[in-house]
Amino acid sequence: MEKYGKLTISFVRRQYWPHMVMLLLLVVFSGGFVSFKGLDGMQAARVMEMYGTFGGILLFTPLFMPEQDREIWELERSKQTPMWQVYLPRIVLALFLCILYILLFVELMKRGGGNFDPGILFRGAYCEILFLGSIGFFVSALTNQAVIGYMAAVIYFAFNIGGGKYLGKFALFQMMQGEYGNWSYWFMGAAVLLVFGVFMRERRR
Repeated sequence: MEKYGKLTISFVRRQYWPHMVMLLLLVVFSGGFVSFKGLDGMQAARVMEMYGTFGGILLFTPLFMPEQDREIWELERSKQTPMWQVYLPRIVLALFLCILYILLFVELMKRGGGNFDPGILFRGAYCEILFLGSIGFFVSALTNQAVIGYMAAVIYFAFNIGGGKYLGKFALFQMMQGEYGNWSYWFMGAAVLLVFGVFMRERRR
């Protein structure tokens, strides 16, 4: 257990901390683009879906970045430790940071006098952010390039602006329209992409 803790700490120090800083800046600067004061349910959902969702891209897409270095990849391949045991603590860290990230958004909107159900908003936002982040995660696992993962997630986000109707239950931006029932599809989709992303890395080993 101590070994995995050291590996995760090394990952944060070497690759992940800039993404954590960008995550915080995203919350801070989003308040400059949209007011957090007096938001109703749909307005609060709009803030989360138009700004908050980018947090998932920042949190989950870079989780394979250390292994982009071929020397690190070869070193990890040479060991008996299964790759999923290396990746699982990183995923757990990202899931935990995602919770804190959404809670910060929700708290700022509640302090601004928002009139919405924080529990329902949190559930939907968490699943939607996780789903968008898992797209970047999966593509990064497939290509071994975090940059391509970022691009794929951003393209999916952009496609939803005009073409969400073609994506069915996996379309984004449903909560701002008053539809909160898609969270289970986002969650299941994210779970599949996360599992298959790790599975592909294990097979590559």
